[in-house]
Amino acid sequence: MSSRPTQKNRGIAVQSALLAADTLLLCGLRGEERLGKPFEFRLELLSADAGIDPAKLLGSEIRVRLDTSSGKREFNGIVSRFGIAGAALSQDRPDRLTRYRAIMRPRLWLLSRSSHCRFFFDMSVPDIVRQLLDDHQVVYRIACTASYPKLQHCAQYRETDLDFMSRLLEREGIYYYFEHANGTETVVLVDSPQAHEATPGYESILFSPLAIDDGAPQESIYRWALDAEIAPGTSEFNAFDFLNVKSSESQGLLARATAEADTGAGTLEEYALRYDDQADGRRHAQARLDAHRARSRRATGRATARGVKPGAWFRMTDHPRADQNDEYLVVSADYRLGGDDYTAAPRAAHERKPVFDCTFSAIPRQQPWRAACATPVPRPGLQTAMVVAPDGEPMATDAHGRVKVQFHWEQFNPPKASQRMQRCWVRVAQAWAGKGWGAVFVPRAGQEVVVDFLDGDPDHPMIVGSVYNSRNPPPYIGAGHAEIAAIRTDSLGDGEKDRNELRFNDKALQVLLYTGGRFDTYVKKSGFTWVGEDEHRTVKGRQLLHAGAQHISVSGSRKVKVDGSASLKAAVNVLHQAGMSYVVNGEMVHIKGGATVVIEAEAMVSLKVGNSFISVNAAGVQISGPIVALNSEGAAGSGPGGSPESPETPEKADDGSSVQVK
Repeated sequence: MSSRPTQKNRGIAVQSALLAADTLLLCGLRGEERLGKPFEFRLELLSADAGIDPAKLLGSEIRVRLDTSSGKREFNGIVSRFGIAGAALSQDRPDRLTRYRAIMRPRLWLLSRSSHCRFFFDMSVPDIVRQLLDDHQVVYRIACTASYPKLQHCAQYRETDLDFMSRLLEREGIYYYFEHANGTETVVLVDSPQAHEATPGYESILFSPLAIDDGAPQESIYRWALDAEIAPGTSEFNAFDFLNVKSSESQGLLARATAEADTGAGTLEEYALRYDDQADGRRHAQARLDAHRARSRRATGRATARGVKPGAWFRMTDHPRADQNDEYLVVSADYRLGGDDYTAAPRAAHERKPVFDCTFSAIPRQQPWRAACATPVPRPGLQTAMVVAPDGEPMATDAHGRVKVQFHWEQFNPPKASQRMQRCWVRVAQAWAGKGWGAVFVPRAGQEVVVDFLDGDPDHPMIVGSVYNSRNPPPYIGAGHAEIAAIRTDSLGDGEKDRNELRFNDKALQVLLYTGGRFDTYVKKSGFTWVGEDEHRTVKGRQLLHAGAQHISVSGSRKVKVDGSASLKAAVNVLHQAGMSYVVNGEMVHIKGGATVVIEAEAMVSLKVGNSFISVNAAGVQISGPIVALNSEGAAGSGPGGSPESPETPEKADDGSSVQVK
């Protein structure tokens, strides 16, 4: 009976966290690892157990061990795919082994399995990355040297957590590599060449295309090529900050980065919306320039040295060209690792050594490396959102007329009540906007508004309109009101609900101007009103009119009715003229002159009381009465005298100064 296959004393081995030792046997590994990307290793496995359930191993930890000249090297990750590949037949062994295949990826790769629509508020990019990695229980270490500003808000929109994290890191010039130790892979986030270390025991690697050790290739670099390529020498960013227009228009936000040894051709110009000061802009410009120049001097090679891995640097020695013997940072590696297939007779010691071959690329160690901005930014189209305000408040706005909104897709991750207002201010496009003039309509809480995004960037929303819905129906509903166009507002405050309205009825050719409160008209110079037919005016209270002078001309009749008293007071003269009759009718008529009263007529003046009268005409004076007394009995009558009341002074109309205009 044959012995059970074992990986003990072999140069490569695999161990699953869910299976006993030597349940899986490693025949080979192929894969790739890059700076700023999750690695992928494809494992060829054997097992004496033909009944392994592939689904059981998914997501479990798995480790590959490789013996090196300085100890052991680990490849750690999780099983992202596992499958049965068939039976391994052997002419030399009576037992039968089953072939399996597995793909090992880092736990970081799980971020590609989750996508979200959500906002992050007042967090820097490293802070956002921390939250993403913590949510997925990824082991990480942040070794960044620069400081990164907090973003007022940052949107993740219809993209995986991995894509979201990648585009943020690419934009900021942060990247990562993996450290494999103690059965765990650690994501190390860095932003400078100084953050990298050499693999212990591989600080120097020999260049030797024919190196042989005990019948097997000696650990060395056996192929090497270095290319130089023209790259841009300058990167320029520009931005516009509506809070600092003067600086924006005078290139105050123009940021520039130039290579120290400018052998580049051309300038990268980019308009960006993602920074508010020059220092931040220069950092973005430098990161973009570094990403292009990282490929301007790049080496490719093949090695059997088992310490070659992305994120680690080495010094190459013994290259026939002395200028190639320098320090290099490995930025990518494709591995081919092969071992005993367990199906043949035991081999000689040197034949049992695992074969390790690596195709890699590297850059000079002091040359900054950045990931290219390759992850696309989501480009959302027009959306609608709901305006929000503090509980009980009809609206919330700032000095620039901005409001806060909640998008419908935030229902996936609804904010807590206490955090509902912890969101960004959104600018509101108006029909007209000038320096202290234009149109102003500020959306209110509960309104559904239409939101677009500047340059398609989800981090820069702008309200461009509003729409009605089932909760907020239009004021005039149905085809019967299609002829009506209107501007209608809703009253605020604790008083009775009312409105202000300007309505146009194009069928009746009617214009309605309605206010539920006070109406002010302020004309600084002349005002003109022309009415082609009738004008009707009703004032339920008092009407107060003050004019420097008043002229009234009536082509037809003029009728005035006063249910109370009527007073007319002139500081100088009152002149009445009638073309025919002038009639004064009252219970008592009292005419009093302070000095003189003159009554003159060309035909006759007559005074009549009962059957008595006095008539004065051109023929003479006639006096008639039952008794006519001259210088005798009787007395002159008297009246109350005229004392007309002065009109009250009307209030002045609001000239608009009650509301401060900048």
